[in-house]
Formats: sequence, structure tokens, C-alpha cells
Amino acid sequence: MRFPSLLTLSVLFLGATALPLNDADADALDAEIHELLKRETAEKSNCQFKSRHGPGPKPPLPPLPPTPPVTCDDFWLARIDHEGVAPYAPTAGYQVWRNVKDFGAVGDGIADDTAAINEAISSQGRCGPGCTGSTITPGLIYFPPGTYRVTAPIIDFYYTQLIGNPGCPPVIKADFNFVGRWVLDTNPYQDGGGLAWGATNVFWRQVAHFVFDLTDVAFDTEIAAIHWPSSQATSLSNVEFRLSEAPGTRHQGLFIEEGSGGYIGDLVFYGGNQAMIVGNQQFTFKNIAIYNARTAIEHFWSWGWTYIGISITNCSTGWDLTSNNGTFVNVGTITIIDSSITDTPIGIAYAWPNPNQPNVGNTLIVENLDLENVPVAIRGPFGTVLPGTTSTTTSLTIPAWGRGNSYDENSGPVFFQGTFTPPTRPSALTAPGGRYFTASKPYYEDQPLSAFLTAREFGAKGDGSTDDTRALNRLFEAAAKRRKIAYINAGMYRVTRTVFIPPGSRIFGDSSFPVILSSGRYFENPTRPQPVVQVGNRRGPGSEGRIQWSNTIVSTRGKQPGAILIEYNLATTHAGQYSGMWDVHTRIGGFAGSDLQLTQCPKTPETPITSANLDVDCVAAFMSMHITRNAANLYQENNWIWVADHDIEEPANNQQITVYAGRGLLVEDTRGPLWLVASSVEHHQLYEYQFYKASTIFAGQVQTETAYYQPNPDARLPFAPDARYHDPELLTPGDSGWGVRAVDTTDLFIYGAGLYSFFDNYDVNCSQVGTGTRCQQRILSLERSRATIYNLNTVGTENMMTIDGVDQASYLDNLNGFISSVALVETRDLVV
Repeated sequence: MRFPSLLTLSVLFLGATALPLNDADADALDAEIHELLKRETAEKSNCQFKSRHGPGPKPPLPPLPPTPPVTCDDFWLARIDHEGVAPYAPTAGYQVWRNVKDFGAVGDGIADDTAAINEAISSQGRCGPGCTGSTITPGLIYFPPGTYRVTAPIIDFYYTQLIGNPGCPPVIKADFNFVGRWVLDTNPYQDGGGLAWGATNVFWRQVAHFVFDLTDVAFDTEIAAIHWPSSQATSLSNVEFRLSEAPGTRHQGLFIEEGSGGYIGDLVFYGGNQAMIVGNQQFTFKNIAIYNARTAIEHFWSWGWTYIGISITNCSTGWDLTSNNGTFVNVGTITIIDSSITDTPIGIAYAWPNPNQPNVGNTLIVENLDLENVPVAIRGPFGTVLPGTTSTTTSLTIPAWGRGNSYDENSGPVFFQGTFTPPTRPSALTAPGGRYFTASKPYYEDQPLSAFLTAREFGAKGDGSTDDTRALNRLFEAAAKRRKIAYINAGMYRVTRTVFIPPGSRIFGDSSFPVILSSGRYFENPTRPQPVVQVGNRRGPGSEGRIQWSNTIVSTRGKQPGAILIEYNLATTHAGQYSGMWDVHTRIGGFAGSDLQLTQCPKTPETPITSANLDVDCVAAFMSMHITRNAANLYQENNWIWVADHDIEEPANNQQITVYAGRGLLVEDTRGPLWLVASSVEHHQLYEYQFYKASTIFAGQVQTETAYYQPNPDARLPFAPDARYHDPELLTPGDSGWGVRAVDTTDLFIYGAGLYSFFDNYDVNCSQVGTGTRCQQRILSLERSRATIYNLNTVGTENMMTIDGVDQASYLDNLNGFISSVALVETRDLVV
């Protein structure tokens, strides 16, 4: 759950050998894989590719034996046995997997497929408008290749994944007489004027592998392809937008007005008045190409937004950040890196309409921006601020430019506007050419059905009651040994011991997010915490290699104070290799089957909580994720590490709950590199992120929320500091947990951070503008660490950062609407 939006307030895989191989076979296989990767790297410039619809990076394909060509009808997801279950669904025989053609859709470009598609999404009592939220009726809606003509909006439902064929994306074609504001409406407005679901409570949904074609709709009709007010654990990926390019067009590609995202990537837009018109608390947009729009990206508002690898061509304006009400600007902070603008008169436009307001409005950081035929690189409210190209210099690169307040370990705030020297990027974090390395989630569309093994084949039930520990371990071991891809069918997989993922694994969860759920006494001892899912061994055999893992939630049931939900141990042996985790989330409490809902764990703000009366049955995890000290080369994208602040299921109506988990994400990655792209960690006791003796880390956008119950109890309960895990010593009564803490860490690069503290013992007044109160004293600690942070945004915090124990950056010095913002934090000269 999120605080109301500003709009509301103010207007490789497989590098390692599988464990069972003998040494000779292992060496031979490793050499073969290494040679294949070298060859592929040479051919693809180390994973740079032309995406399915636009430019951008892609992870290396797994080195499998040659297979016959795959046709549009051969996508394995359409052919695999769909034996997934929804154990808490109210309807007998409930279907998770739904092929729209089974519901009457034709896909020939002639028939009106609107009703059939909406029936596929909505049937069997799923959570649609009028339902406040639910995890018990998941849906994976598959669109085979074809052209689906629609005459009215497709209405998305809660906990729904819309998936096309990545090799032959289906086309959703709006009819010339289409009636509606959006073609795909994922959160419809209701008669009372509000959205079907509060945008800050829309989680766990995906739309992937589609073409949206609006070119038959009259150019002067105001219409958008996708309406996407949503929040964490959501994604749009591999989507093409075809809009009218006629003069005066009113078409829009993507429309977002509220929420707390989130990740969007691998999109391409053609035409439109605005390719994207967006507003949200925070988002990460990656690998997006825009052609021939009037305005490529227009912002309603934002707190923090990170753009990575954006390509804009032949538009009138690249980024329009000028939204304001004449007194206040609505766009908080924007971070743009590794991007390009071509044949566009104005690259970036920002506003500052009232000189009596703080300078930090429209805080902007640009790093490594290529311009070609862009006369005005950056325009402010009174004209050109940074000239672009000229008739004689038709291309240039902006190494770094910014505006806003800056701090270092000794001084601040210092307002700056202009160029500055960017930090030196470690080569381990970059791809050839110097851009930060990124990787897109693999869908294995080039693999035949025979390349997959399923959880059902190995006896896993996924019914929420059967102990599936042994079945999942057998699946993952067999898949790695046989160089197959492990497919986790939809379901809830109860485990009573650690599930082990060996090096060389490729795991693809059913896109409806199967859940691996810990249960029982094995995970109840906080003096001997145990991983629910362990990736690789900490040392010796099985500690080196790589994995790919997608579309899975790891959770706990009931009292589990000794559970570490994910422990990641793997390091790689060859340069350029990496592991990837995409849409792998942790979820603690608040859902059916967790035994940590409103009935068991209600909030109790009126009762002072002490060690004597704290409800131990609601202590649900020791730690959410631990990247151990030997791990290296891990790429994470769109991972939400969440302790529930409210009960998601419909009868609870999103009422708040109190569930305890000790620690969020602990990184002891002394070797590096680590990439955290679109990363969020929320509602833990001691900290959300902690980097201890870590190095070589890219992170952005990162987002945290302090536990809503704090400081009742404060961060000293229920877990005492544990030196084995380098816990902070929080000795002052009333302290809340850290949002981000870095200790003895080097080369930490954070490209956008939103660290939020909305509540004081569930009282929201402490975060309101103008009340003069704050929810907590401090939220970011840099201790003997060398870091660069762009666009640090905080809510409800007195001191925005603490450097070596000294509080710095009062929120009052950095007001930026509802948030407080610092454009640049550098602690480069600290000795570690």
C-alpha cells in the first residue's frame, strides 16, 4: 500500500556445469560453453542486440544443441501441459491458463474479438472492478499469433498476466469506430470517478509480447493504447505501439497517471501526440525506442524516475517536464542515463515557474546522453539552458549535466546547474561502449517443448498443503543436470526444508507467479536461520556458475523467525558471464495461505508493544534476501521484496496489518558486480537495503518504505542485532529502521532512490506537507563508504542522510513538493 499519489494530493545463463557431472565431463562442458559464449559475444558485441521491436541489450542465449527452426505455432508456452492450480480459488475446476481462442477469439483481423477476450480475462469469478484485490484467482491469458480487432476496451483484472507469442507477437487492432479512451484498460475509472483499484495497490501483473495498432482510429481522436496506473511487481515488456503520425494527431501510446511502480522496458513507439504521458511516484524505464511522436515523453508528475537506454528519433520534444500549476512544478526528479536523442529540436524541457519556490523543483540528472541534430539540448522556463548541436557540430555527447542541490561528506546544500564530472564507471558494470550492462528477461522462445521439465512431472502438487520440498529439489537438480529449463506450474508450493537451486539452472515460473512457501519448525529458529531457497553453495562444489530465474514469489507461512527467503551464493569464473533474476519477488504476509492476515496479525497502534506482548506468531522471517560474501555477477530486475502492510484479499478491504521481518536485502558482495534495476524493499525491522563491505554495484531506481508500525515497536524489536549479519546497533529508543545502509562499501552507484517514511505508528500526519513533524529522524547511512547517489528523494524524514554518524541534509533545505530531493551525493574521498 502506498501513500496517495502526488496527483491526488496536488492536482546465462548456464555458465557452470551441473553438479552430478564428473570432473572430466565438467571441464569439457565448461570449455565448450565458454567457447560458444566467446563466439556469441563476438557476434553480438557482448549481448547488445536489436530487440524484437527496437534497440537494446539482451542476455546471452543458453548454449544448447542446435534445434530445428521454431515457427509461430511452436512457442513452448502454448504447447506445454498447463496443470497449474489456484488452491484457494472459490470455483471448482478453476482455470489459471486461458487461451483467448478457447473463448471464441478468432484473431483474423476481421471478427470483433472484444467480447471473447474480455470473457477469457473475467470468467470464473475473477477479481475485477468492484473487488478490492485478491491473489486467489490468478490468470495467465495467452494470445496466439494473429490480429485481434477490438471495438471497445479490453478490461484487465487483478493478478492477471497478458502474454503473447514473443517470436510472433499478436496484434491488438483498434477498430476505426472504437469507443473508449484506452484500448487496454488495466484499471478502469468507475462511476464515482475513482479507479477500480487504488493505483498504489495494483501488484503482480504483466503485459508482454504485443503490438497495439491504433492507426485505423481517426487521428484527431484522443485515445491511448494502454492505461497503466500500477505499482510494484508489475511490468510492460516487448510491446510495440503503432499510432497515427498525421499532423495534429491526438493518439497516445502509454498513459499512466498514478501509482508506485514499477518497471517498464523493451518498448517501441511509432507516432502519436505523446508516445508516453506519465505520472507516478517512481518508475524505472529501460530500453525504449520512440519514433515520430510530437512529444516523446510528457510527465504529469513524479517523485523519482530513472530512464536507462532511451532512444528518441524525429520528435518535436524529447522529455517534457514542464507540468505545473503556475506556482508549483509537478515533476520532482528525473534521472536519464545512457540514452540518445536524434533529429529532435528540443531534447529536454523543464519548468520553474515561480522564482520564490525552492530551486530543487524539476531536479534533473543527465549522464551519457548522445545528441544528433538536436539544436536545444536542455530548455528551461526562460529559454535555452544548454545548447545542443549546431550546423557544424551535428552530434555531441553530454557526459553529465544536472540541476539541484548537491552534498558531499563535508558540505551542502550547494545548488548547481550545469555540467559536472560523472563518476568513473567500473568496467565490470558496463557493456562494450561504456553503457551500463542490462539484460532482458528470457522467454526461451527459440527452444522446443522438449527443452522443458515441469514441476508436475516430478510430483509437485502446488496445492498449498502437500510438502513439495523433495519434488522441487528433484526438478531443479534434474533440469540442471540434463541442461533443461525447469518450469514451475501455477500453484502454491509448501516446503518444509531448503529448496536448492544448483548452478546451471534455468527456472521459468508460470507467469501467474507460482509461490514457494516455507512452513514448519525448520524455519523457526532465529539463532540458526535457514534459507527457504538457496542458490548455489557458499563454498566448494556448487559455489561457482550461473542461473536464470524468472516469475516466482518466495513466501512464508505463519511464524518463521528463522527463515531467510532467498540466499544467493554463486560466483562466475569467466569475464562477461552473469546470473539473472527477473520478476522474482518475496512476499511476507497479507495473502491467502500465509496465516499472516488481518485475522491473525491486526495492527494495534493503541497498545504499546514490548518484548512481553509482541505477537510472536506474526514474526514471519529473519531476512528476505541475502547475497553472500562470495557471490558475484548477479543481475536483478524488477524484484520486489515486501513485508505486507495490509491484507490483500478482498474481505479485508486492504486493512492494515502488523507482520514482522527482521532484515530486507543484505549484500556482502565483496567481489561484485551487482545490478539492481527497478528494485524495491519495504517494511522490514532493521533495514531495507544493507551493503556491507560490498563493491561495484549499480542500483536504480531503488525504493523503500519504513515499517508502518514503527516506532511501536521501534527498530530494536523483535530481533536483537546479530553480529553474524552485521546488523546496525540501534540503541536510541524510538529509532526506525534504515532505508539504505552502506558500510565499508566502494563503488556504489545509485541512479535514483526513493526512501519513504509515511507513518508514525500508523499515523500518517507525520508525512504531511506543512505539519512540521516527521515520521523518523534518519533513513540513509553511509559509513566509511564511497558512493555516488543521483536524485535522492525522501518522505517523512528529518535528516535525509547520515555520513559517518553525522546527520546531513535537512529535509527543510531540500523541499520539492511532497518530497525532499538532493540531486547529487558524492562521498568519493572516504577511505575504506
